[in-house]
Amino acid sequence: MNELISIIIPTYNHAHYLERCLKSIENQTIKNYEIIIIDNHSIDNTRQIINKFKSLPIKYFLIKNDGIYAKSRNLGIKNSSGTIIAFLDSDDWWKSNKLYECYEIIKKGYDMIYHDLELIDQNNNRKQIYLKGRHLKYPKFKDLIINGNQINNSSVVIKKNVLAKVKYINENNHMKAAEDYNTWIKVCLNNFKVYYLNKNLGFYEHHESGGSRKNMSNCTLIAIKEFKNLLSKNEYKKALSRIIYINAKFLFERQNYSQSILKFKLSLSNGTSFIKLKSLFYIIISKIKK
Repeated sequence: MNELISIIIPTYNHAHYLERCLKSIENQTIKNYEIIIIDNHSIDNTRQIINKFKSLPIKYFLIKNDGIYAKSRNLGIKNSSGTIIAFLDSDDWWKSNKLYECYEIIKKGYDMIYHDLELIDQNNNRKQIYLKGRHLKYPKFKDLIINGNQINNSSVVIKKNVLAKVKYINENNHMKAAEDYNTWIKVCLNNFKVYYLNKNLGFYEHHESGGSRKNMSNCTLIAIKEFKNLLSKNEYKKALSRIIYINAKFLFERQNYSQSILKFKLSLSNGTSFIKLKSLFYIIISKIKK
């Protein structure tokens, strides 16, 4: 293997996770990588954890990212030496064959690979629940916009020149937590070869401090707005219905059943068959709980 893989790890006060993350990289079956850690001025023992891994090729950068992880990732990308970028959040970790499996697909001419991750709870218990990706239907950018993002950031391996072509990751403050989604849409829109590897090659820890615990409807809407003119009116309505469904589900999970019913009824009107079915199910459950 001649190509260098640059592993981008943003972190902030995640020392208690970072050691596990770095250990999973140390255990990779291929070794032609560099690790770029972008630290948002952590005040825990992050530096001490990093110092435990002096044998690893680590580049360390400090940043004030104002809570915008895209700034950290872009800093890492622009300071990388590899032709291939692998994203890994500091609270996630990989199986030992992750890089090997993904590089084998890259060698076949693909520009971006993503795969499944297993969900782990805060007590490090394996739940046998998976964050599944899916094969995208053509045109792939429309599939992502209409049917949603099932590409987990810590699963992505992508050629660096692809990220440069799409002008890196959007740092819009209002797009936080959906900026990766916006990026994958642009990658597909530019007709790069994207491959779903239907394997579980890592782990994602579910905890309350995670960015995905927020209401994702607003940032998701902003992530797709620039592509509105590329969709038919009906396609855009389906995309909006899915975003309304996200908002309704957020309200339901917080036991705001009256508001969630109103939102589910809206998502029911123009959504895909799948969204209509799920909305109807939650309307019934919400009325029972209400």
